[in-house]
Amino acid sequence: MALILNHFYSSALTECNSMTVIAPVETWPDRKFPVLWLLPPVGMDHTAWQRHTWIEEMAEKKGILVVMPDMKLSYGLDMKYGFAYEKMLTQELPELISDYFPVDLNNQMIIGVKEGGYAALRAAFRHPEQYQMAASYSCGSLTEERVPEELHKQVENAFGTWKLEELRGTEYDLNTLFENLPLEKHGEISLKICLEYSKEDAYAASAGILAEKLKHSPVVKQRIRVSEHEMNWKQWMDALEREEIG
Repeated sequence: MALILNHFYSSALTECNSMTVIAPVETWPDRKFPVLWLLPPVGMDHTAWQRHTWIEEMAEKKGILVVMPDMKLSYGLDMKYGFAYEKMLTQELPELISDYFPVDLNNQMIIGVKEGGYAALRAAFRHPEQYQMAASYSCGSLTEERVPEELHKQVENAFGTWKLEELRGTEYDLNTLFENLPLEKHGEISLKICLEYSKEDAYAASAGILAEKLKHSPVVKQRIRVSEHEMNWKQWMDALEREEIG
């Protein structure tokens, strides 16, 4: 198992950044690896999944390459007052890892926790041809949420405003992006969408709204699970293990 801390210069960010990569090359020596992008909650870095879960064991068992980039306080966006993290995540990093590792970029999955879940779904909804599956744990569309006063500046830097309800119906609204996903010839959405949350989660309201939209859509492959107790890293990792990846 190769556990790699990669410091790289990002042309999208115009500065250096970091990511952690798990590559089970010894166990799967001749494999072109499916790629799993894992995004942390906002404010956590590229070590969050590694420190809080048993993701290394899962990567080795399933034969997948796991990439965990540092997304800083970007919410997965090309920030209004900051840097182009969406461009880094969806354009720059796939090219970079394909230069370093034997990967199958036709088999990419993206999953995140809390604000990272919003970022994962938004990336997939805006680039649906790029991912086979996308999942959010404990988050829906942040445009349905009220921002605490202490986070106003942070959110404004990313979105351009801390009044996220003003962004409903725009490119920042997951519900709108989902409604506009392109259909395949047989009238379905090719992207599988997974949503797992608890009624006690901080973003339960927006997760519930998105879940209802998914459940009532006849054209989407989906997995939705709602638990009674607030989710934490153990439950998020359990959710990840339930996904059909590898």
